[in-house]
Amino acid sequence: MKGLRLRYKIPIICGIVLVIVLILWFTFLIDTVTIEGNTYFSTTEVEKTYSQKWWQKNMLTYFVFDKLGIKTDPEYVRESEITFPGFRSVNVKIYEKTILAGVKYANHYIYFDKEGMVLETTDKPKEDIAYFVSDDITDFTLYQTLSTGREELLEQMINLAGRLKYYKIMWDTVEIDAEGKATLMADKVSVRLGRKNDYDEVLSVLPDVLKTAVETKRAGEIDLTNYKPGANIIFKQK
Repeated sequence: MKGLRLRYKIPIICGIVLVIVLILWFTFLIDTVTIEGNTYFSTTEVEKTYSQKWWQKNMLTYFVFDKLGIKTDPEYVRESEITFPGFRSVNVKIYEKTILAGVKYANHYIYFDKEGMVLETTDKPKEDIAYFVSDDITDFTLYQTLSTGREELLEQMINLAGRLKYYKIMWDTVEIDAEGKATLMADKVSVRLGRKNDYDEVLSVLPDVLKTAVETKRAGEIDLTNYKPGANIIFKQK
């Protein structure tokens, strides 16, 4: 008799558990996903990333997995925050990796972050982001580190773009030749920066001079290749 009762109890218990699970699953099924913080990537693309797993379909499972630190952050996201603002809704706030600069390679414009990771590629240059020009780019893969012929080229571009941003210097392109010598272009002004391990000395004295030349629509050249601290900056007008 006990064996018979046990044989009936197990299916009943399993059935009750299954019914409870199904009720909880369909009761807390997510029907609204909102995205915040995306600037370079579309809402549709980001939403798909954060709602494609089975556990991302239900509020309860999503909450548990998130608290366990299980995330589906794509390569272009530095950090994400998951909240549940209402019943059956989830809000995803992302902090994107920021594009630092671009580089022209063949017929492509490749945009990378401060670590050299390729975040985006386009056939035409983006109007609001300056770019480098170099013949030493060898290959690129989205969300992978940019490949260059010279090992130090990527580091040079990252360093130079970061310091240009720090000193708030306006620039359109920077051409780096095979010897690593850099020439900056801003409107009709070219600035020969040369090859340096540290560009702070030359860049720290450039903002005001360059800004004045660009705003007055002057065409010319500034040679800072052999610049020494305290020396005069000479603008050769064309």
